[in-house]
Formats: sequence, structure tokens, C-alpha cells
Amino acid sequence: VNKTLSLDLGNPVHLFALLLIAVICGLVAGSYPALYLSPFHPAAVLKSSRIKTGGAAVIRKGLVVFQFSISIVLIIATLIIYQQIKHVKNRELGFNKENLLELDVQGLMGTHFDVIRQDLMNTNIVSNAALSDHPTIYGGNNTDGFTWEGKDPNSRVLISTRYVSPEFFATSGMQVLDGRDIRIGDTMAAHRINVVITSSLAKMLGKGSPVSKYLWFQGDTANKANVVGVVNDYVYGDMYGRPDPVMFFYGPVQNASVLYVRTTAQKDPAPALAKIEAILKKDNPGYPFEYRFVDEQFNGMFASETLISELSRMFASLAIIISCLGLFGLAAYMVERRIKEIGIRKVLGASVPGIAVLVSRDFLQLVGVSVLVAFPVAYWLMHKWLLDYAYRTTVQWWVFAVAGGLALLITLATVSLHALRAAGANPVQSVRIE
Repeated sequence: VNKTLSLDLGNPVHLFALLLIAVICGLVAGSYPALYLSPFHPAAVLKSSRIKTGGAAVIRKGLVVFQFSISIVLIIATLIIYQQIKHVKNRELGFNKENLLELDVQGLMGTHFDVIRQDLMNTNIVSNAALSDHPTIYGGNNTDGFTWEGKDPNSRVLISTRYVSPEFFATSGMQVLDGRDIRIGDTMAAHRINVVITSSLAKMLGKGSPVSKYLWFQGDTANKANVVGVVNDYVYGDMYGRPDPVMFFYGPVQNASVLYVRTTAQKDPAPALAKIEAILKKDNPGYPFEYRFVDEQFNGMFASETLISELSRMFASLAIIISCLGLFGLAAYMVERRIKEIGIRKVLGASVPGIAVLVSRDFLQLVGVSVLVAFPVAYWLMHKWLLDYAYRTTVQWWVFAVAGGLALLITLATVSLHALRAAGANPVQSVRIE
């Protein structure tokens, strides 16, 4: 859980708590056998009179159903959480996160950007570099104050704004779908500034090409943003949601806070990092070389879901182990009680496989009941969990089939040892005292 935990056995409170847990567990575990055995009449027991065990059998079977129901729910949860993380990580991001480095702009990196970029590209291990005022995958500035011709006056559209250098789209891997890229001359002139917008905002501007259409702040019709290009939508901020539309402006170096460097594909990034570090220390001396891989940042945005996945997998494993222990003990008990019946069946001609199936059948029925209990509970829980994400996977039938099949296999593997041993035993040893 990404927290430092320690078992301070030198603390008397901890020692007392451990002893208290042991006492409580002993009392709870021993109370039922003690209460169950105490009403027995010694004379009836010594005469081998039949003792009613219907209530005990119901409790034993109920515990097996309860344990396996929990195990199946956790197995299904583990599979669906894994599916959700994989579904989001494999979605189309709208930019290329691979081989992309992000560095904070420090010192002279902004004012010396043209020199730094050219030196980087001369190494033949850097394909492009660009500046931005905000990291690509995180949120930045936004406003709902823009309007345009034909917009519903009651509609509030939140638009994110980004200041970037002309190389930004090529460096990040975004595609220009209509019009042109950002240029150095796209600054405010004659009360007009040229901008590039994402395709979701372009659709809001109405039918036809959005190029040459205008946006402006409400109440300020004198200063307008002229659309000169459209790029594809890209995912940022909430990886599970639908991102707000974005408007890109030309960004002067004084607005830059992030430098992006795209390297050529290489198995070992160390040589490329060494060359980039050497150039930055030459062109921007006196500052440490600190960088981040964008793909690692992207993966880090799923830390919470990854932790949930690991915990569910761990608890599912523990639940399965506990269920198998209970099932193993119950199978041993049931086989011991039916040992004479099994011996008589063998004398009368029953086969080893037939007896093994007979012994296993009761347990498979219990697991079947567990499946019927667990499936609707798991579906409800995971459906409710997925509703928290705008971009989500679907609950598919094969997940339940895998969980149910796994439960059946675990049951057969656990019970088969006792079943086969009982079926293969010499019937003479079982029935000789009758």
C-alpha cells in the first residue's frame, strides 16, 4: 500500500493485542464444538446411538459456500480491474508518449532554445524539440469565457489553453487535421491572434471547416482568436474521462515552463541521455540535468488502480488458500464418515472413478451454489465501480466463466486426493469389523 509498516513487538500494547487476538480466536473457534458436544448423553454415545448432525452439516456446507463465494467475487474483481487498466492504457491518446522526454525549463533554456534545439538535432539521436507552458498529460489553464458565432448563450464550454512553440505538434506526435501548424508570427496583431484548436472544439463551431472562424471572450468582440488549424483531440488530465477541448497559442519563450525532446527509438536510452545532458550543460551551464519520461508519467497516473489490482489479487489468493484449507478438512471428514459405505460399494462392484465422482459430487454442488451466489454480487459491485469512470471497459461474460471454472478446478484438485485415496483403499479394511 506504499506505506512503511512495522510490527513493534517491543511495544507492550502490541504484545497484549496479539495475545488478545489469540485468545479471542481460540474462544470463537472452540465455542461451537464445545457447545455442540456438551448436550450429548454419555450413555447414548457409549452405546453408539446415532447422533443428529443435521445442524452441523448445514453449518459446514454454509461455510464452504461462503468462503468460495468470496473467492469467486475476488477472482472476478481482479480480472475486471486488470481489464479496466489495460483498456485505458491501450486507448488512443492522440499523441505519442514513447521516446518523449520532459524537462523543466531552467536558466537560459528558454532564451537559448533555438541553439539548444539545433545542437540536439545535430546529434542524430533527437528528432525534434519544443516548448510548452504546461505538461502535456496534465491539466493546465482553462476558461469558459470564450464564445463564437452560433453558440448557445446559456452554454458554458470549458476550454483549456496552451502556449507552445511551433515544433510542439511534431514533437508530441499530434496530427494537423485541417489548416496549418502554429507559426512564430501567430501573435496578437490588429486585435487578432491566430490559434490552433482540437477537433472537439472545431465541431462546436458548426458545419464546414473551422479555419478562418473566430472565437472571442464574451463582451470583448474587438479582440478575436482566428482559427488557422485543427489538430486531433488528445487525452490529458483525467485518463479515464473525455478531455476538454484545447486552444493552442504561439508561446513566447518567457511563457515556457517545459521542454520536450523526442529521441529516436533506441533499446538503451542511456547514450541518448548522456548526449542530451552534455548539450544542456554546454548551452545552459549551472543547472542539473533533470528529466522525466512521458510514458513513465502516464503509467504513474494509474498508481491507485494498480494498487487496487495488486491488493485484490493478493486477497483473492489468500481467500482461495483459506477456502482450500477448509475444503480439504471437510473432505477428509466426509470421506472418513463414509469409509464403510465406500468399502461396501467396492465389494458390490463399484469402480474407482465412479467412487471418486461420488465423493466429489457433493463438493461440486456446493461450489455450484457458491457460483450462483457470487456472480450477481460480483456483477453488481464491479458494475458500480466502473460507473466512476467515463472511459471504461464492459463486464464480459467470459470473466465469470473463467472464475467459475477456476473455482471448480480448485475444488477438484483439493478433494481429489481424499476421493482417490478412499476409492483405492482395500474394502476389507473398511468393512471387516461389521
